[in-house]
Amino acid sequence: MADLDDCVVRPADNDWRSTVRIEADCTRIRRNAEAVVDLCSRHGVSVAGVTKCVCGEPEIARAMLAGGCSMLADSRLDNIERMRAAGIDADVLLLRIPAISTVNEVVRLAQYSLVSEIETARALSAAARAHGTTHGVLLFVETGDRREGVTPEKAEGTARAMLELPGLELAGMATALNCLCGMLPTAQTQQEFVDLVETVESALGHRMRLVSGGHSGDLHLLQAGVTPSRINQFRVGEAILCGTDFTTGAELPVPHTDTFTVFAEVLEVMDKQSAPAGACGPDAFMRICEWPDRGLRRRAIVDLGEIDLSAASLRPKREGVEIVGASSDHLVLDVTDASPLVRLGEELEFGTVYPAVSVGWSSRCSTRVVRA
Repeated sequence: MADLDDCVVRPADNDWRSTVRIEADCTRIRRNAEAVVDLCSRHGVSVAGVTKCVCGEPEIARAMLAGGCSMLADSRLDNIERMRAAGIDADVLLLRIPAISTVNEVVRLAQYSLVSEIETARALSAAARAHGTTHGVLLFVETGDRREGVTPEKAEGTARAMLELPGLELAGMATALNCLCGMLPTAQTQQEFVDLVETVESALGHRMRLVSGGHSGDLHLLQAGVTPSRINQFRVGEAILCGTDFTTGAELPVPHTDTFTVFAEVLEVMDKQSAPAGACGPDAFMRICEWPDRGLRRRAIVDLGEIDLSAASLRPKREGVEIVGASSDHLVLDVTDASPLVRLGEELEFGTVYPAVSVGWSSRCSTRVVRA
């Protein structure tokens, strides 16, 4: 096992003996944040560092802020509470549209929230007045991905109603693509959003302070110089945490894609036939898979499964190791061509992309390690 001195170690819940470990390198995350902030600032765009993937891990949040993020953003109130308890007092944007039942906690913990329902805005208004504060709201607009947000034709009326509510500041408007249906942002979709913002501004006589135009999947458009100048905020998690945009595969000017490493112990090493012995249906996660017959192969099983993190998002670091598949508790590897040979009881390392980090950091079965 790697040396864990001078690290923040968060053991798996109720299991100090977990052999699955996911490690974060805060120095590399800070450098990634610096690179994203530099790219965005050259185009007049501020960055809200998204911490939901790491459950509001305070040290990672601090790395984002040290890298220049103007605020933090998270979808879960308990994550924000965790950061507040650790002494982080930066502005926070609540990403998930608030539940009416939680408005008191929302105005207590976050300075801003994304809102689509006027009834929710009214509840936030009452909560803000009760707390003696002003809460900033960004009207969230649905622009094609068919997830949350008002439809464009209802944006003006909803914004007008929000503008009249005491205790609230209509701080801006926001949108996002590529989250439900996978619709990819383009220069055209960004411009259509900006056109809508300016139409609403003209009708209301109110200028939006924040025009929050997207996330990591929009950065390649900013890099290409086609993002409209009115967009002045992006909410960025993946590009900072992992240095990637896995939806488009765009090459971003971000230095580190090796910010997180997963470690798991080898439980079994045996020669086995590669093809199943009979007819196959869905696996334990309702997936239909194909199993090519490659003959007799050397296979290893490690102490890691889909419950721990998303196996499809793992990248073996040892040369010649291939992922065959995963069930709830076991990851099966083809290690026939591994160099050096894989041995029982040793620890294998895996690189990750964003989905694996998101599941792994929230798993109660994994030990989380934060390296400065």
